[in-house]
Amino acid sequence: MKETNRSSRLWLMRHAQASFGSANYDVLSERGEYQAQLLAAWLVADPDLGFAHVVAGTLRRHAQTLAPIEQVFAVAGRPLPAATLDPDWNEFDHEVIVRAWANLHADDPVLVAARTTPDRRAIHRLLAAALHAWAAGELDSAVPETWDAFGTRVARARARLDAVPRGKILVVSSGGPITRCAQAALGCDAQRTVSLNLALRNTAVSEFRNDGSEWQMHIWNMLPHLSAPAERESVTYY
Repeated sequence: MKETNRSSRLWLMRHAQASFGSANYDVLSERGEYQAQLLAAWLVADPDLGFAHVVAGTLRRHAQTLAPIEQVFAVAGRPLPAATLDPDWNEFDHEVIVRAWANLHADDPVLVAARTTPDRRAIHRLLAAALHAWAAGELDSAVPETWDAFGTRVARARARLDAVPRGKILVVSSGGPITRCAQAALGCDAQRTVSLNLALRNTAVSEFRNDGSEWQMHIWNMLPHLSAPAERESVTYY
């Protein structure tokens, strides 16, 4: 699609690694802080990159990911609008969803494996099972936010961005809302959307275009700031 003065470029960035498995998930890990710093350095390195509008969810991990970006732009003397905080860009409650699924599948080998050997693969299989069940409506009576309600919430967030002046827009959010934007752009079904969600990496950059009528996805799950061989260990999914 040819970009016009009526189109917006929306850079949606997933937060850096949070503290998965700890008492407080909603705080960046040490590795997450490093990821956020590298993301900020990559953004400010482009002297022509500027944002007309900045939006972030209200979770702590969103604020901690955005803070280094604000800092490096300030040090460089580059204008960056104050962030508009929008809770509709917040993540779904994955802990509630996993517990709801676990209550229905107490003897499932996936759950047993995640409890006995909680490595990355076991946790991934558990999350996949729970999220696919949630997306299929199987947990609706056990969770405060259904898959459909979550989609409606993210649609509200997108609609608010449709109303801001055209230009480059930075959004710091989470995997779930960003993936629902991809679903809206691509028209994929719920189960495929869950698979996209599970593959989205921390601090990944995804670019969408909005011409005033629809969102189109141009870049997905990019990690230019972690592309060097020395940074391979810094790539995380959760």
